[in-house]
Amino acid sequence: MMRWLSYDKVYLKQSSKYKLKIINSLDNNHFTLICGKVIFSSKMQILKPDHSLEYIQNNPIVITTFYKFCNIPNLELFRDKTRAFCQKNEILGTILLGIEGINATVSGSRQAIDTLYAYFNQHECFNGILFKESYFKEKPFGKLKVKIRKEIVSIHDECSYNPGEYISPEEWDSFIKRKDIVLVDTRNDFEYHIGTFKGAINPETTSFYEFREWCEKNIPNKETPVAGFCTGGIRCEKSTSWLKKQGYKNVYHLEGGILGYFIKTQNKNKMWKGDCFVFDDRVIVDNNCEAK
Repeated sequence: MMRWLSYDKVYLKQSSKYKLKIINSLDNNHFTLICGKVIFSSKMQILKPDHSLEYIQNNPIVITTFYKFCNIPNLELFRDKTRAFCQKNEILGTILLGIEGINATVSGSRQAIDTLYAYFNQHECFNGILFKESYFKEKPFGKLKVKIRKEIVSIHDECSYNPGEYISPEEWDSFIKRKDIVLVDTRNDFEYHIGTFKGAINPETTSFYEFREWCEKNIPNKETPVAGFCTGGIRCEKSTSWLKKQGYKNVYHLEGGILGYFIKTQNKNKMWKGDCFVFDDRVIVDNNCEAK
């Protein structure tokens, strides 16, 4: 079962005057917070696996994965402020920034990550951002990296953001059973062999940008319905944008990626076979988002 984040109180570690609380609850993922004298609205979604209290107590470190294609004002200044914020709150992981937006996975204590959510709430460009949480007994990153890159996920081709149609995790299992769908695992070859969806094609790539060449050779008919999936969703945002740029007419992808699918469905229909590679020291998680 999926749960939305519920805020009661969040304390920013910088100063006790930055005490946040809900002042107007709109619904499960839209709420208004007050921070000192500053009031701002939040439009974020936070997916959390439904673990037991004992599991959370034994795995107190929160790992949150997120991305957003957007225009970040004053990019270099935002990089510097974000790095300083994470350092002050002992948050470790990787945050990639660029003219395309943000792509990140970071970890920290419950309080630190809740504080991070409040930090992102202050920036309108991140409205609608989706965070996907999981938990571990220790921090799965050894350091913090906050960098500006030309591409927040590399496909090595000019490609404006124009993604394919989202298929929700709840609809995904029945959708990929369609006989006309070409189901493609957009991740790398070694990730495919750790685990994938039943019936998925392995392009046998070693780098994401090789996906372009594979599509050109193996899906020549641009009327073919193509459905893709990846770990957190960002590679599919980029790959489906590229496919549409090339003239493919029927392009779909799994909303929220594999991790979002695990959280929302727990793989109840057993369409996922195996485990899932993740980009941190846990290396592999199962369909409960638990480290192996």
